[in-house]
Amino acid sequence: MRFTPNDELIRRAHAVLTRQERVYWVVGGAGSGKSTVCRAISTKYKITLYDMDAYIYGSYHSRFTEGRHPVNKAWSTAPNGLAWLLSMSWQEFDSFNRAAIPEYLDLLVEDLESGDGGSSYLIDGGISNPAVLAQAMPVHRIVGLGVRETTSAMIWEEDQKRKGMKEAVWQLPDPERAWDRFLEFDARITSAVLAECEQSGITVCSRDAAATVDETASRTARLLGLE
Repeated sequence: MRFTPNDELIRRAHAVLTRQERVYWVVGGAGSGKSTVCRAISTKYKITLYDMDAYIYGSYHSRFTEGRHPVNKAWSTAPNGLAWLLSMSWQEFDSFNRAAIPEYLDLLVEDLESGDGGSSYLIDGGISNPAVLAQAMPVHRIVGLGVRETTSAMIWEEDQKRKGMKEAVWQLPDPERAWDRFLEFDARITSAVLAECEQSGITVCSRDAAATVDETASRTARLLGLE
């Protein structure tokens, strides 16, 4: 399977996200602290928080259309979306993610345009390929988060808040193989996020596990130009 990004959706998103100057985005791999940091920034700076993952796995599903969002429509209507994704090779999975992003952006800008036009928005995650995102909005309004000395196994097997994912994967046929594939994909996503941030000129806020939420949130806010 090969998936092709819709360049027209990227151009439309670029027009909206360039015009709306108070839209900021934090990207990063699983366990990097995106959601925690975004909540802290949202509270401190009174910025509307837009949890992209919550929309992708929630209300976007009913909004995907065959005409504008064929990649995500195929995923959302698969008998088991998780099994469908984990049946792919890495190359197929990576091409899916790159093609899915313009479709997410299409629905995001639809939401932004339906707002009051004067609000500030902080977008939390949802993007595994920041190089695609960098085509749609200025890179100085994007920050990548990275955390040192962690592995995908540590994040997904030791964090009790994330145990639901392993339980879901363990319901699939050949669960050990599926879980190994999940951890492989997750590790490669994290590497890709950081590498693409560097390639695209997106600043990365790297932290160690001992850094406090307030410290990381303040550094991230400064990098986004909020301080």
